[in-house]
Amino acid sequence: MDILAVLAAVLGAPALMGALWYWIARENKRGVRRAAAGGLLGIADEVFRPATHQAHQVRKIEHELPAPAPAPKPKR
Repeated sequence: MDILAVLAAVLGAPALMGALWYWIARENKRGVRRAAAGGLLGIADEVFRPATHQAHQVRKIEHELPAPAPAPKPKR
């Protein structure tokens, strides 16, 4: 019974990661944008290369258009 649990863990983890990777890639191809658009690669950047992740975040913020200012109230 222990060997079945080990097999499930050894074979299940890569299968789960592959399914998650496929799902994220499919969402990105359809144009669905989320906060973590990089998916697993964004997580890897955040953990293993924080300088690269920070540079991506700064670039994303700099290229976003600011919200328009509210219209002035009419004078009476």
